[in-house]
Parts: sequence; C-alpha cells; structure tokens
Amino acid sequence: MAGGFIGAYLLKLGLGIPLALTAYAALLLLRFGMRFLALEVVRRVRLGNAMKLGAGIASLQFLPLLLAEDARWLAVWILIVSLSEALYWPVYHASTAATVAKGEGIGRQLGERMMVGALVAVVGPLLGGLLLSSFGEAVDFAIAACICLLSVWPLWRMAPVMAGAVPRARETMRGLDLRGMATFTADGWIASGLGLAWPMVLFSSMGGSYGAFGLVNAAAGLVGAAVSFACGRAIDGGRRQQYLVAVCIMLAFGFALRIGSAWSPMAATIANLTGAIAAGFYGPVIMSTIYERAKQSGAVYRFHFSLEGGWDFGAVSGCLAAAVMAWATGEPALALLPASLGVVAIYFCARTREQNTAQAAEVVSGAEPAMAA
Repeated sequence: MAGGFIGAYLLKLGLGIPLALTAYAALLLLRFGMRFLALEVVRRVRLGNAMKLGAGIASLQFLPLLLAEDARWLAVWILIVSLSEALYWPVYHASTAATVAKGEGIGRQLGERMMVGALVAVVGPLLGGLLLSSFGEAVDFAIAACICLLSVWPLWRMAPVMAGAVPRARETMRGLDLRGMATFTADGWIASGLGLAWPMVLFSSMGGSYGAFGLVNAAAGLVGAAVSFACGRAIDGGRRQQYLVAVCIMLAFGFALRIGSAWSPMAATIANLTGAIAAGFYGPVIMSTIYERAKQSGAVYRFHFSLEGGWDFGAVSGCLAAAVMAWATGEPALALLPASLGVVAIYFCARTREQNTAQAAEVVSGAEPAMAA
C-alpha cells in the first residue's frame, strides 16, 4: 500500500502502530465484504473495464487520507481503498495468469514483470520521500492522485482479458482450489507483518524522517529488482522447489533480523535490504505456482476471486494479531512476530512435486484434464 508511506503517514497522525494496524485490518475486512459488490460490477462492465475503474477509484483516496485526523475521513479512506482494491486485484492476478506463458517461460516472464514493479518501487519511494519532506503531505498526495489517474491510460491499451466467465456469487466457491486458498491465506498472514507492520517499524527506526524512509526503501527496491530477474530464470530451469526451501530460510532469517534491528537506523536499513533479497525470490516462486494452478483451473478469474478472499482473511487475522502483540508488549518490532509463523505454512502450502503439479490442480479445481480437450 503505497510503499509503506501510508502507514508512515498514519503514524505521523499519531495513531500508533497498534491502532494503525487495526485500521488496516478494518480496511481489509471491508474489502473482503466488498468482493461480492465488486463481482456484480465486473459482471456488468467486464474484466478490463473493472481494472480501469478500480485504478480510477484509487485516485480518490488521497483527499480523505489528508483529512484522516478526523475519524470520519479515515472511514471514508477505508471505504474508497477497499472498493478500489476489491475491483482491481482479482482482475490483475487473473490477467497476469491468463497472459503468462505456460510451462518453461513462466518464471522468466514473472521475473521480468516483478523486476519492472520493483524498479517502480525505486523511483516511488525516492520521489515520495523527497516530496513529503520538502513540500508536505498535500503536494505529495496531489501528485500521487494524478499518477493514479495517469496509470489508467495504459490499461486502455490492454487487450481484452481472456480469463473465463465472470461467475455469479453462488458459483464463486465451485471447484475451490484448497491448496491455492491455503497458500494465499498464508501469504496474507505474512504480508501483515512484512508489508504492513514492518514499514511502520522501519519508519520509526528512521526517526520519523520521510526522506530517510524513502531512501532505504528505494535501495531495497533496486536489490529486489535484480533478484526477481535472476530468480525467474532459475525457476524455468526446474529449480523452483529448491528455491522454495531457500526462500523460507531467508524469510525466517529476515523476520529475526527485522525484529532485532529496530533499535538502530543502520541495523534496520541492513535488515530491509536483506529482506528485499528474500522478497525478490519469494514473488516468482510463490506466484508461478499460483498462476500455473490458475491456468489449469479453466476459470482464471473465478480462481483468483476466491483466492483473494483467502488473502484478505489471512491479512486481517495477521494485522489483528500484530496489533495485539505491539499493544501488549509495548515493543513495535514484536508486531512482526505473529507473521513469522506463516513461513512454515507457506512452505507446506507451496511445496509440490513438479511432475504432479498439473494433475493435482486439475483434480482439486475440477477442471477437465488437458488430454480431454
């Protein structure tokens, strides 16, 4: 969520880490409820237009966020973001799964896509940190809103998304991929620590400086870009399962390093950089598994619509657990401790025997075997 700057801004407003995490949990819980409203919108406007609409609605979040010292405006911000993300993310994942190559090329393509995303995560924090520290929140949020609106333009040039029929609400759980759901739930639980709690802990470690916060995140984005590119090509070489073991070891080490580093800006910076290495491996390894299962399901959008519900459940639970831990101990860094338990879960959920992946996905999802086509 905006490279961690929104969490940092919530801390600047005086919410504190427990309350800010509770606000994130409320947002994600509302997003979970908005999914079925979003589903009806997608049915009427089609997948590509729903993605554009979600990105457009996201640009409206910055005015209420600027006024979020008032709880009513904070609630408006939560409502806007929950609706925009409920529209955007299932279509984003469905379109990615539908367009990546099946088989040997998937790792390279995902690595390249994530590398581009990580490079954006270099420019964004640098620019955001500079604007916030030099000109304040109003200027930064106005520019961010304009960038959000401009991001809709490339989506108009996107080809129609061929991700299967949009299901009715009662059809969304048909052929549910239990392993995929468990993987996304574990991913959401981990993200509550690494994606939401950690940026706020890091911001506090940087002395509440937007400029320093942007700089350390930009450096981490550069590292993540290089790692994602290399990891994607290794996946195509048949080494995904070996990389999964390495990723889980790095995640566990990264959690320990983050929890123990919050006392020092330099230690926190090192922890952030090493965490970026783990994240660069994590994305291609986990998402290549998920996208392969989505393609084999025969109903890509329905597959991801269901899995996003699992992600929300994991992230909401993780945010609440992190908030309780931070409140009970008085140590912000310990908010990451509950999320670290997700490393074990993600390993067992994502672990597969390569030769049986396609068969398992077909059986669980209810899709017809490829030979029957």
